[in-house]
Amino acid sequence: MTTPFWINDPLPSAPLARHNHAIVVTGHAMYMGPNDNELTALHDESQWILESYQHGQVNTFLNHIQKGIDMLLSDPQALLIFSGGQTRLSAGPISEGSSYWQVAQTLLKHQLSTISPSINPEDGIKLDQLRKRMIVEDYARDSYENVLFSLCRFAEMTSEYPTKLTVIGFEFKRPRFEQLHIKSIRYPLDQFDYIGIDPFELDAALIRVDDDHSHTESEAGAARQGELVNSYTPFLADLYGCHGALRQKKLDRNPYRRRSPYRSTCPILAPLLDYCPSNNIVFNGPLPWSS
Repeated sequence: MTTPFWINDPLPSAPLARHNHAIVVTGHAMYMGPNDNELTALHDESQWILESYQHGQVNTFLNHIQKGIDMLLSDPQALLIFSGGQTRLSAGPISEGSSYWQVAQTLLKHQLSTISPSINPEDGIKLDQLRKRMIVEDYARDSYENVLFSLCRFAEMTSEYPTKLTVIGFEFKRPRFEQLHIKSIRYPLDQFDYIGIDPFELDAALIRVDDDHSHTESEAGAARQGELVNSYTPFLADLYGCHGALRQKKLDRNPYRRRSPYRSTCPILAPLLDYCPSNNIVFNGPLPWSS
């Protein structure tokens, strides 16, 4: 008889029981700068590994992280999950999730010292308590995996699945999450919230009134058209991202040839994790958040 591998690979008990709200910040890049608690470096694009189209978006990444921190401060039942894998060869074995977590430490320390100067950012009890509720999911290679893998990561740390899920990302990606990803995993829509924060320039383009509307078309329109062509439409035809171009993106975003442990740590999700229908039918097996 074969001994189950987990008998010889024990895990400690879940350290964050009695939480019910998963707040997920989707990773998009890696911060490679100094971790010296200085805010200036965080805003310096040269300290980030960026794709060519991401220049000018660093402040938006920081706004996503800050929004997650603000929500964590206001909800004692929440865990803040930074999700994203080791997707860039040039960054080395550093994940988007762990990079965002490190950035969050600097933002949080400065925020707490501003709110309550009596709190010592180095050893304040409140800081330690908040840091314990900030965790990393570092295997996701696309937005579908940001959602599904984060639900499993929440369960790994709490032994339960969240009854509330909030995702923080770009506003122009809202339809992809609300209409496709949440549908594909059958998470209750009334327990889901999406918070969209776009670059300031894009928001300005949406409300700017010009004689020829050229700015709106070139800035806001280009972002939404890119989302429609490169992500929404492919996921609409391939909800689980396991065929063709979406499958290739997963391969391209896995330069260190890693595979998630979630089939063993979240066995109830294993059938969904392995699900790859040829007819794009929504998974109909049992799920912990759906009756």
